Amino acid sequence: MKPNGLPDMLRPFTPGRDTPQDMGLGGLSTEYLATVQNGKGEWVNIPLIWWDTAGQPHLMSEDEAIARHSDWELSQGVRAPRFDNLGVAELSARNRSAAGGATETPLYRSLKK
Repeated sequence: MKPNGLPDMLRPFTPGRDTPQDMGLGGLSTEYLATVQNGKGEWVNIPLIWWDTAGQPHLMSEDEAIARHSDWELSQGVRAPRFDNLGVAELSARNRSAAGGATETPLYRSLKK
């Protein structure tokens, strides 16, 4: 366990492994995205819900999620989409949610070609 009470091993929603859960956000959730700006000035949609090895979701603060997101990208060789414009990033997050979110399309893409 981390000092904040969150498990050490957390990952984004995995279709077929995880089940959408009611996190008190207005229905069943697979992910809840925050749009943040990285050190390069790019806008990135990152999940605020991370799942433990038992398939239980954990809603975390934006600061905790930013740290998890950065660690996840580095350790897994994946990358979340980047945007040059805040409005485009937010629109992408809304459209993603309306299209089924993580049940339909993983947020992170492999950097391997």
